[in-house]
Amino acid sequence: MQRPSELLPPSSSTFNYLTEPLETATNNSIINSPFNFSGNENRIILNVGGIRHETYILKKIPATRLSRLTPNLSNYDNLRNEYFFDRNSSTFEMILNYYRTGKLHYPTNVCGPLFEEELEFWGLDSNQVEPCCWMTYTKYRHLKENNFFKETQETLALIENMEIDKDIRPTQLDIAKKFGWEESTQFNLWQKIKPKLWSLFEEPWTSKGAKGNFNNFNFLYCFINSLFLFKNK
Repeated sequence: MQRPSELLPPSSSTFNYLTEPLETATNNSIINSPFNFSGNENRIILNVGGIRHETYILKKIPATRLSRLTPNLSNYDNLRNEYFFDRNSSTFEMILNYYRTGKLHYPTNVCGPLFEEELEFWGLDSNQVEPCCWMTYTKYRHLKENNFFKETQETLALIENMEIDKDIRPTQLDIAKKFGWEESTQFNLWQKIKPKLWSLFEEPWTSKGAKGNFNNFNFLYCFINSLFLFKNK
């Protein structure tokens, strides 16, 4: 049984679209398209990091790298009929989606600095990020403005270059002395012996003393455990 809506004749616009020649329908869709393409001649192939994307000439966002594509560019391959970009392919999904929808979202599988580098390469404004991704963007921006990443890299570089035995891990006291924090840092007994205990249990082979202490501890543990067993019996 047909529904009432199916008994109604199609509207004039729908009827004209369904009955008009294919060429005419294609031309009408071209006029209404935001990209203003005309058939296959404006269809392009983008090869980004080995992943091929087929789309139309991207004029929706002007003054960007993708809006200025011409066959005269050095990265255009005449044989493959594609533009090649040696860039991150996973982030390009979000960038291409920005051209299609006009909405910029931050990917969750990459860090903020990497995505901002990609946006800068493609000539896009990172401030156009959607509100749903604003917290992710502002968190990274706040850390960047406060030189968090630079200071972290400098700290890690200093720790790696510490003039201590390469076979021994730097303790908290060693790091504090390197940065001049030993006067303002109070180390309790646990903080002092924790690195030694870590080496004892995790790396008993690092020295003869560690091996001896490890064996003594095992003997003491077995002895105490045996006393409890006999006592319970």
